[in-house]
Amino acid sequence: MGRKVVFAALLGVLALVLASPALAQKSKAPTGPTNLRVTAIGDKSVSLAWDASKSSASSWWYCVQSSGVGCIRVDPPKTTLTRPAWPGTTYTYTVVALDKNGNRSAPSNAVTVTIPPDTTAPTEPVLSLASVLPIRASFAWTASTDNVTQVFYTLLVDGSPYFSGLIGALSRTVLYLEPGSTHTYQVLARDAFGNTAESNVLTVTQPAANDAVAPGAPSNLRFSSETSIPELWLDWDAAVDNADAPGQLMYEVFVNGVRVSSAIGYDEDIVYCAVTGLNAISVRAVDTSGNEGPFSNEIAIVC
Repeated sequence: MGRKVVFAALLGVLALVLASPALAQKSKAPTGPTNLRVTAIGDKSVSLAWDASKSSASSWWYCVQSSGVGCIRVDPPKTTLTRPAWPGTTYTYTVVALDKNGNRSAPSNAVTVTIPPDTTAPTEPVLSLASVLPIRASFAWTASTDNVTQVFYTLLVDGSPYFSGLIGALSRTVLYLEPGSTHTYQVLARDAFGNTAESNVLTVTQPAANDAVAPGAPSNLRFSSETSIPELWLDWDAAVDNADAPGQLMYEVFVNGVRVSSAIGYDEDIVYCAVTGLNAISVRAVDTSGNEGPFSNEIAIVC
């Protein structure tokens, strides 16, 4: 009778050992995904599909790698993935299956795909004249769209860039034109791959100057509390002109005698230290006929 009790006790212990998660046999790895393939290539994406793995684990998933880097998780039963891709770039993809116990399947076959280069230009902007005064002209244009990237704008004046690489802005004022002069204007829209689209061309003749009296001097030029070297925040009291409204006057900021900024209608600006040491700053107003007023008071700061 004693032997039976001992034997029964040993069987119980063995059952507990076999049932223990810490000592139980490790589960098998999932089977490897197969038949990895490319199902679609877009302007800036690639779509993949593969045949499913099998696993006895309660939690498992797929890991998609691009050229052996990273791991994009895909939860079954899904066996597809669409990833961003850059035109003209080659990618190599593989897939493995992983379970919660850390078991890893054999990798799938590798597929290599090259995204075609982008040769599609942005849509053409439409350029229009917003306003024209004797020494400046303002333009606006419609936004271009591109199939892959953001759009960069260049404004051409008589065939030469007045500015280039502008993102987002859809207007610009051309300054320092001669009264009575004639110029041509065009906008180029460019994507990140160099594909360009051209707007219509405008030919604009500046009106003659209609005023010979210069504006007064801006007054009370000062540094605002936001100034923090090397960034210099300026405020001043507006100049007065006999013909132009305050919002039409252009203010030129000079640092050590060199013009560093031109802004229309503002009585404030931000400029930067020009040299290490003393930086002397002054402002003057210029009216729409090109008459230059006297300088404001001068302020200085050591940078």
